[in-house]
Amino acid sequence: GSVIVDGAVPESVLRALDALLATLPYAPCRETSGKNDRAYVCDAEGWVSDALERAARAAAPLPAGAVGVPYAHMRFLVYNQAGGGLPPHTDLSRTDGKGRRSSCTFILYLGTAPRGGETVLLDKLVAGPDGVAPRALAAVQPVRGRLLLFPHGCPHLASPVVAEGLPKCILRGEVR
Repeated sequence: GSVIVDGAVPESVLRALDALLATLPYAPCRETSGKNDRAYVCDAEGWVSDALERAARAAAPLPAGAVGVPYAHMRFLVYNQAGGGLPPHTDLSRTDGKGRRSSCTFILYLGTAPRGGETVLLDKLVAGPDGVAPRALAAVQPVRGRLLLFPHGCPHLASPVVAEGLPKCILRGEVR
């Protein structure tokens, strides 16, 4: 299963993340990456991971196999153009320096979008032999401070962002 936690981290942490993002360079926007800019960060001091771990552990029960510990390498995704989104996909796991594999993805929403830009969790990745298309299990609206945790193998998509929801900004990473 997946978990949504509203108000997952204090506003002070969200403001610190906003300030951190303002100092980071963006990797070039690629059409294949859903029209989003990406900025990469390693939480070497652990302040982001600590806040996320507290929120994840408070969100019992966690998705199967997760212990709620975020990996230090994270990325900001910033959608500055209407129409930016991602097609159905699953996420890959990561392995830390001790050989432990991640089991879940986290998304921390850094802004609120009144419509558009939802993360849609799907029942399957592609249409089956019967032609039945993937069905939405949940559509998670971007709300500042909302944390979404879901297994890497859960098919999902990012709905296109609309002008009223710009910019859409998330912090994304892995949890073991």
